[in-house]
Amino acid sequence: MIKGKEILGRNIVAISTGEKVDSVRDVVFDHQGNQVLAFLVDEGGWFRAAKAVPFERVRSIGEHAIMIASADDVTSSRDDGRLADALESKTSLLGMTLLTTDGQNLGKIADVYFDENTGRVVGYEATGGLFADLSSGRAFIPAPSDVQIGADAAIVPLSVAAAMKENPGGLKGAIKTAGDAVTGAVHHTGETVTGAVQSAGEAVKDTYQSAASSVKETAQNASEAVTERQQEYVIGKTSNTEIVAADGTVIVHEGEVVTPLHAEVAEWHGKLPALAAAVTGASVSTSLGQATESLTSKMTAGFRDLLNETRTRQKHYVVGKTAGQDIELENGLFIAHKGDTITAAQAEAAEKAGKLAALTAAATGGAVADAYDDARTRVQEGYAEIREATADRQKAYVTGKVAGTNVVSDSGEVIVSRGVTIGAHHAERAEATGSLAALTAAATAGAVTGAGQDDMEDNTASPHRIEDTLGRRVRHDIRAPGGSLLAAQGQIVNTDIAARAQTLGLEQPLIEATLGEEVQGSNAAAANLLDRAKSWFSDRKEETEQAMRQREQEAHEQRIRSALGRPVTRVILAPDDSIILNTGEIITNKAVDAARAGNVLDILLDSVSKEDPSIDPLATRPTETGQAALESQQKPDAES
Repeated sequence: MIKGKEILGRNIVAISTGEKVDSVRDVVFDHQGNQVLAFLVDEGGWFRAAKAVPFERVRSIGEHAIMIASADDVTSSRDDGRLADALESKTSLLGMTLLTTDGQNLGKIADVYFDENTGRVVGYEATGGLFADLSSGRAFIPAPSDVQIGADAAIVPLSVAAAMKENPGGLKGAIKTAGDAVTGAVHHTGETVTGAVQSAGEAVKDTYQSAASSVKETAQNASEAVTERQQEYVIGKTSNTEIVAADGTVIVHEGEVVTPLHAEVAEWHGKLPALAAAVTGASVSTSLGQATESLTSKMTAGFRDLLNETRTRQKHYVVGKTAGQDIELENGLFIAHKGDTITAAQAEAAEKAGKLAALTAAATGGAVADAYDDARTRVQEGYAEIREATADRQKAYVTGKVAGTNVVSDSGEVIVSRGVTIGAHHAERAEATGSLAALTAAATAGAVTGAGQDDMEDNTASPHRIEDTLGRRVRHDIRAPGGSLLAAQGQIVNTDIAARAQTLGLEQPLIEATLGEEVQGSNAAAANLLDRAKSWFSDRKEETEQAMRQREQEAHEQRIRSALGRPVTRVILAPDDSIILNTGEIITNKAVDAARAGNVLDILLDSVSKEDPSIDPLATRPTETGQAALESQQKPDAES
């Protein structure tokens, strides 16, 4: 299971070449199929189609890269109708409200969880709502098989809300639930306790508001500082890629040196991080090229020296060793036969014939064979001693211990029964029947069982099992060794999650995340409140960014409305050099549409005359009468 936001920016690598093809810009979902449709790598623009990797062409999703067969697996919206329809709909799950069919608000979608193998959406991370966790303000909402995605809300069955409630099974769960109910009743009956709860509630509220305000102010200051540092960093560096704004305007061309104006425009369009990444890549590429050239030169010189040194050492090495195989020349002559002791003359002849490496391998093979024979002899001689010593130690070990299982020989003879204390005669009989290893295992099992019983009596062992986690809510994310999620914070444990935990060896982390003791005290409460404040600010940040984008769009439209009817101060040319407007001509709606289609609308708006000319309205009156003019009004051509 993977979070959608965690995959953004992850590199896409082709298996056929080992090269990076691109990186993930966004995740495209098929809302009707509740499925990941593709990973978007290029959002496209006015004159180019969007590009993406369809999910069915993904070979694997790793912790650091997404693997595809080749660069040909990248498709465009022109060639993929489903991708084109999904992008055209412009429906975004992030920020959408989750509602049940009976109108319960489950919160707003902050992220989407999907299965990395099938692409199926398995759940949503929601902020606020009925089941938001107190410490983080977020909850895991399981994705049903049927979900209706609309323009303003996603509608899920009532069963989803029921599945969100903790339901610990078994007698233990029932006893705990009853105990919680009794405890709640006692709390509600005490006026003193009620007053304390109210006072605590007011204190928590004040602390939360203070923490939220502090976090918001700190984050704002940090954001401004980061922006200034980024602007200082990019100025004067070369961009290794083209930086394009959302409206298609090119901010910086590939290979262009970044100026302060570029940095300001990039920040205005929200592209300053992308510009910083572009100039970083160029710097790294230049440095890498210089380092590679220097390293290649040094390696070439060093390799020559090493080659000469290696030949001399090889000749010294082979002299006196036994050849493990024949060394034959192309003309059929032999430099050395298998079993020969290699001489200095043979080493010189091998070097001249280009067979020194083969002679070295033959000498090594002979040495290895000699060493192996010697080692095998030593092992065989020592094995009998080890076996005898091992048998004696095993018999000494089992004597006096309790058998954890029945021990039966291959012939069916019962050596010792479960629960019986093993004596010396049991050990001797087990050795005679070849059952000593089984007796040792039974004694070990009995020792472990006894130790486990002692631990339980001392109340030092964990009282929980993996079955006890079923129906419980997970308090924090649990990740597998590869980085994928076993369970997300707020998710209710089911049999599939418990089975996967056993397969991956994560039973104890799952038990601790669901049944572990909660941290008590004011420090823990303050930390939880701070986390929730951070979560709240993150949500507000997303809403603020969306509002800013909307205001920018409204400001842009206002500039267009203000420009209509005013003259231009320069010639406005289309991409094909045809004239849209000449100097002094009035900006019309038709001119705006033509400039937008030619991607020169910004030039048009920057060329609007701001002067208020002093003109005689009658002198500039058009010859044509307006369509909405009064019929009795005299026509211009009839005036005296």
